[in-house]
Amino acid sequence: MTSPASPTTDKRGRTRAVASNLIGTVLEWYDFYVYGTATSLALGTLFFPSVSAVAGTLAAFATYAIGFVLRPVAGVVLARWGDVIGRKNVMVICLILMGIATGGIGLLPTYTKVGVLAPILLVVLRLVQSIGAGAEYGTAITMSAEYSTARRRGLLASMPALGVSLGILLGTGVFATLSGLGKTEFLAWGWRIPFLIGFLLVFVGLYIRLRVDESPEFTALKKTGTVVRNPIRELLRTHRKRVVLAALARSTDAVGSQIFNVFAISYCTSSLKMPAAPALTGVMAGNLVGLLVIPLAGRCADRWGRRPVFLTGLFSVAVFGFPFFWLLQTRNPLLVVVALVLVYGIGVKIALSVSGAYLAEMFEPRVRNSGVNLARSASDPIAGFTPLIATGLLAVAGYWAVGVLVVGTALISAAAVIAGPETGDHGSSGHDEMSSGKARKAPAE
Repeated sequence: MTSPASPTTDKRGRTRAVASNLIGTVLEWYDFYVYGTATSLALGTLFFPSVSAVAGTLAAFATYAIGFVLRPVAGVVLARWGDVIGRKNVMVICLILMGIATGGIGLLPTYTKVGVLAPILLVVLRLVQSIGAGAEYGTAITMSAEYSTARRRGLLASMPALGVSLGILLGTGVFATLSGLGKTEFLAWGWRIPFLIGFLLVFVGLYIRLRVDESPEFTALKKTGTVVRNPIRELLRTHRKRVVLAALARSTDAVGSQIFNVFAISYCTSSLKMPAAPALTGVMAGNLVGLLVIPLAGRCADRWGRRPVFLTGLFSVAVFGFPFFWLLQTRNPLLVVVALVLVYGIGVKIALSVSGAYLAEMFEPRVRNSGVNLARSASDPIAGFTPLIATGLLAVAGYWAVGVLVVGTALISAAAVIAGPETGDHGSSGHDEMSSGKARKAPAE
């Protein structure tokens, strides 16, 4: 039996771990939101100017989507290392890759300068960014869960979700500030500023992350010699059903985030001919509300269980799927903000919050990082193509088809949560269990 850490050391280590996970997630979602917003506002014009406006937007969204295609591959490879060499090492690698790529995009020459080389370089850096992001959020969930106690795991495992809101808020705030620029100035140099700010965030993140100790549970696995050398094979042998259920359960926050953060801005500006400000304000308001909703949902999940709170978020998304578009079509700036707060700031954020503890508790410590990341990254390709799919559905069939996509995804996720276990009942994330150096053996499925 390992000796428990002193309360002071444990509290200090937990605080550092939570701060590290938070800053990494802020950077990840700042990067991706900045890229998505820049895609809606500038990248189509700057990197694909030889085609029509609609085709340019589609091409830019396709480049945006390419980044999500690599996320499952990167997520599996890097997450595997997290189960073999440690969670902390993987998180440092992720942070460096994301920062280099984001800063590089801000320095790229445009099509008018270097021709076809410009979109090629954009795709390459987008892929590097995606490799780094592939295991960032899932590993942050793993670390947060493994530093927590069973009693507060829902709350602490929701902290990376706060990083999502903070990252998007930061990105939206930067673009809102730049909205005062004229179109000429914004396309000439203003679009670069958000990417260069992201590069600076890396240094803050690295300073914090390098001071964090390895997770208590992985440390215990090393001491007992129970580290799995091929965690992916072990995961698929013993947890196949749970991987599928977990992937379906979290697909709504993946798809919903892209619909409400990225596509909604393009829909308001391109289809409804509105200025970008109302949609950007709505995204900011949704994420501000999310800063309250996320910890509250995590705390409720600790008290009443993961499943009922998770389902509350998913059914909220389903209920507001069509009213969301009805409110946007009023072209009333206040109602646009209300729409984004209801479906995104409340519905999606509840689901995102609870998914932290839910995913971590679905898998035993030996394969947890691989399981969490594989479950999350499995739906990332669909999420990445969501703005592209939604744009195509809008052009062919109108907004109602996009509403069907939103509602259908939420109901599929709800079905998966209903079919899956109430993970909070047995505390399978096991910080308390692993403090004695014992790993729970999951039954083969």
